[in-house]
Amino acid sequence: MSLKDRMMLTMISSCANLACNAPFDYRQGQLFRFHKAHRVDEKPPNTHSVQHFWLCGNCSLEYTLLYTDKLGVLLCNRSEISAPPEECQIVAAA
Repeated sequence: MSLKDRMMLTMISSCANLACNAPFDYRQGQLFRFHKAHRVDEKPPNTHSVQHFWLCGNCSLEYTLLYTDKLGVLLCNRSEISAPPEECQIVAAA
């Protein structure tokens, strides 16, 4: 296993859909990268405040991940992508 593969496994261990929890497999699904927001009055933890998430092959057909400054990372149904964020499931809080 390459160093890149080992690093990815330590960052992402399973599907971001909490109802699925499929083990991470970089050969399938969709990888997401979001810059983590921080409060205006606080210093960013570092210049690479990036969070990584992955949806397995099955979940990525039905869902996508979105990021909002107020709520964080959201799991949203692809067919309802224009729905209000309140109708999506929070995966990681802002």
